[in-house]
Amino acid sequence: MLKKLIQATLAVAALSSALSANAEIILASDFTGTSGDPSNISWTENSVEVTNTLDPQSTSFSSLELFDNYDNLFAVDYNIHNEGTWFVDVLLTASFLVSSIDLDSLTIDASVFSNNGQFQINQRDFSLSLDIFEGVNSLFSSTVEVFEGDNNNSGFVPTKAIGFDLSGVTLTGGSDYVLRFTAFGDGGGNNAGFDNLVLNGSANGSSLVNVPAPGSMAILMTSLVLLCFRKTK
Repeated sequence: MLKKLIQATLAVAALSSALSANAEIILASDFTGTSGDPSNISWTENSVEVTNTLDPQSTSFSSLELFDNYDNLFAVDYNIHNEGTWFVDVLLTASFLVSSIDLDSLTIDASVFSNNGQFQINQRDFSLSLDIFEGVNSLFSSTVEVFEGDNNNSGFVPTKAIGFDLSGVTLTGGSDYVLRFTAFGDGGGNNAGFDNLVLNGSANGSSLVNVPAPGSMAILMTSLVLLCFRKTK
C-alpha cells in the first residue's frame, strides 16, 4: 500500500508541475475607469503586485496629465514632437511565494492622438520603447516603430497592436522591477498613448513549502480514499 501511495503522490506532483509550467497572464489592464486619472489604474495580477498609480513624465521628470476624453485609454496630453519624449514606469514586485517568473511576451495597443485628445486622422511618426530594470540593471530593452513617417492619406487607423518578445527574461520572486514605456517620434505634431496591456509568462515553484493546488489536492485525496477502500476489501 505504501508503494502505491508513493506512486500516486508522485503522479500528482508531476501533474501539478506540468500545469504550473503553462504560460499565463502575469499582468494585464484595459485601463477602464482611467478617464484622465493616472492614479486609478485597475490591474489583473498573477504572482506579481503593481502600483495603481502610473505617473507619466517628461525627460525633465515633470509629471504629465492624461486626456480625459476616454474612460479606457492611457492617453498622455503631451505632444511628442513639439514638446518632447515622455515615459511612464510600471512598478512591479514579483511575489515572494514563487521562486521565479519566466516572461514570455508583452502585447499592447499603441495609439496617436491630436492635440485636442481625439484619435488622429492622419498618420504620425510614433515609436514606443519597453525597458525592464532590476535596480540599476537593465534586463531588457527594445523599440517598436508603431507608425513610420507622416502622411495625409485617408483611411489611417490610429491604433496598432504591437508586441515585445520577452523570452529569456526571468523575474526573481520577492524582487522589485520597473517596466518603462517611452514614447517618441519625429515629424508632425501628435500625442500618444496605449491600451490593453498584457504581460504573459510562467510562474515557477515556490520559495516556501510547495503546497499542492486545490485540484491536485483533490486528486491526491481521492487516490488515498481508493487505496484505503481497496485495502479494507
